[in-house]
Amino acid sequence: MITADKAILLLIDNYEGKIRGKTLIQKRIYFLCNLLKEDMDFGYDAHYYGPYSSEVEEGLSLVKSLGFIEEHTLGFGTQNQDGFEIRRYDYSLTEDGKTIVRMLERKAQKECEKIRRVLKKMQDAGDNGDYVSLSIAAKTYHILSRKTQPMTTEAIHSEAKKFGWNIKPESIDRASSFLEKLNLVKKTANG
Repeated sequence: MITADKAILLLIDNYEGKIRGKTLIQKRIYFLCNLLKEDMDFGYDAHYYGPYSSEVEEGLSLVKSLGFIEEHTLGFGTQNQDGFEIRRYDYSLTEDGKTIVRMLERKAQKECEKIRRVLKKMQDAGDNGDYVSLSIAAKTYHILSRKTQPMTTEAIHSEAKKFGWNIKPESIDRASSFLEKLNLVKKTANG
């Protein structure tokens, strides 16, 4: 089983050693967990920006404190009119972090290859680094994964409000398309 700190290092390495935003790390690992259920489970729960894992947050703090990544803060404030963060935390692997990634790849080759395949699948499905779109997709999947019956866009929109999430119907449709490409959901004739 891959730990959160190792998943974070592999994730950042997969994106040329840099990730723009803490939210993007949380959501990409959320999808990794859902696509690699037998290998990863970091206890994601509903949170303001969508599914959130304190285990991933702790893993991020750990790799930062060990000097495997550097954190750079950009901007100030707490949220814009859509409820998304204005302050952004960017992360990059240090030389020590790159060394640890290479060690992981030698010791856990199969797990690392699985993670890279899933990240490639996510990119092919439309993950282009837009944390807002990925957050909406994560929120949509969080709602859908807890229901036993198919849901319409309107039903997802209504359920999102219960979490304090304001997701526009057209954003839900785009998110559903992304989720369908990942084989996490199937669209029905009723939408």
